[in-house]
Amino acid sequence: MGELRRNRSCARLLVLAILDAAAACGGAASGAQGTGETGAPGPAGTDGSTAPGAESTTAADPPGSDSAVDGSDSGGEDTGHVPGAPGCGFESAAFCDTFDAPSALRGRAGDLDRTKWSAARTNPQLATGNGRAIGVGPATIGACRADLPAQVFPDEDTLVCDANADIASPHLLVAVGAQNYGQNSYRIRQPFDFADRTGTIAFDAEGYMLSGLLGWISLEITEDPTPLPSFSVEYSNDEGGPVPRNGVEIQFQASCPAQPGSVAVRFIVVSTEYDAEVVVPEQPRCVAGARGKLNHFEITISEQRVEVWASPYSDDGVSFEPPVLLQAADVALPLSRGWVHLTTHNHATIKYSQDDTFGATEVLDAWVARWDNVGFDGPIIDGTREFEVGDSLVPGVDAWNIPGPVVDVGYRVPAFDAASPGLELTLPGVDLSGMGSARLAVSMWYLLGQDVPHEQYVLHYRVNGHPWHERPFDAGELGLLATGLIQGELGQMLELPIGELVDGDNTLAFATTAVPQNYPPAISAIDLVLEE
Repeated sequence: MGELRRNRSCARLLVLAILDAAAACGGAASGAQGTGETGAPGPAGTDGSTAPGAESTTAADPPGSDSAVDGSDSGGEDTGHVPGAPGCGFESAAFCDTFDAPSALRGRAGDLDRTKWSAARTNPQLATGNGRAIGVGPATIGACRADLPAQVFPDEDTLVCDANADIASPHLLVAVGAQNYGQNSYRIRQPFDFADRTGTIAFDAEGYMLSGLLGWISLEITEDPTPLPSFSVEYSNDEGGPVPRNGVEIQFQASCPAQPGSVAVRFIVVSTEYDAEVVVPEQPRCVAGARGKLNHFEITISEQRVEVWASPYSDDGVSFEPPVLLQAADVALPLSRGWVHLTTHNHATIKYSQDDTFGATEVLDAWVARWDNVGFDGPIIDGTREFEVGDSLVPGVDAWNIPGPVVDVGYRVPAFDAASPGLELTLPGVDLSGMGSARLAVSMWYLLGQDVPHEQYVLHYRVNGHPWHERPFDAGELGLLATGLIQGELGQMLELPIGELVDGDNTLAFATTAVPQNYPPAISAIDLVLEE
């Protein structure tokens, strides 16, 4: 992995096979924020030996060794991009967030900087049931900061926490109170480019998992900046949600039965025009996980290969053992540049934590995961600018599968009427300077399987009172809807003439034709994406 560093002590020890540890500690000064440390061997199976129920990983070299691919090598001509500063373990990070303090630039992403992060939340099972519009229940957060309540609702479910006994640095906490099949997903508002090279994404996260029926974490890269990337593969009682048109997903939804709380890759999913190729390990390769503690993850990716590396949990969230290979796949990716998403999933904690069959010792109202030191290498891709519509944050009671109080994050979209303004929302603070094109990225939920064919569904949208634009489903979306697996939720891109926008506040409007209104369609996670 080239310049990736894994130590915050010992002068940021550089893990490269060409340097020995003593030389690195003595003279390898760096401004990088490291994400791990080589050190003493950990539990069985975490030092490259075979864990119970896991395959041996000793045949693979860790990223950064002589025989591993060097993720810092662009593999092509000089692009003219200015290299990034050290951070998140990289000598030159194209993006890095260490979650050191809550941001003053708040939005849908809570404590995160809204100019860096786009947040989205969903519950696709009858998202507008019981009069709600994507209702999210309370989430018990555990230790975070002294000024916080014990339970939170959106958008206070995305928190920068103080250091604690398990994680010796400030970090991000994500609490997903949405049930069946809830997600909180966070897209970095800067593309990750791995054209003609092997790129690297590194992060620390709580990989701990009791059961895929409770919750887990994942990482996705999508060609379009559509929110909430999910998967809908041919398995029973599975996720169901917005499948990206083109993208790759890594779902940390597996563990080894002999290692409670361990983490493994369930599968890598490659989507090409919504057609999913699912790459499943023959047998899960696990590293140890623990509740409230961080593992270290490194993803190396080219257009032909994906490798997933992870370290067992760290006692302090700062020093990590060398990573081992969890899964490698030779694939044909349909993209070489995309948007990175971090996702925390709640399959159905309230339903399944009541049964100790799945290892829960208490009823869990949410799945909680902690993240830190998220970054990637490569060229810094600028030339885009984004603005968001806030979540609705309407309080209510009894959303689908969530008894008691909830807070909505979405908006109901009415039937189209030429004499009606439709659903009108404010898009604040737009800056058009230097931009040449505009698109809206949205999450849409539609009731499916009714008397009206999906081919007749139309989404209408407009800006600032200009004429309406129509967005019917395209052929790829219709094929995806026909599978019946996505539970009605789509991530959609809406083309928008940039000349219809103005600097400052803008008014967006939405309506639908031929879409059933007994469970009205819902829209959420609305972003304006401008490009030069």
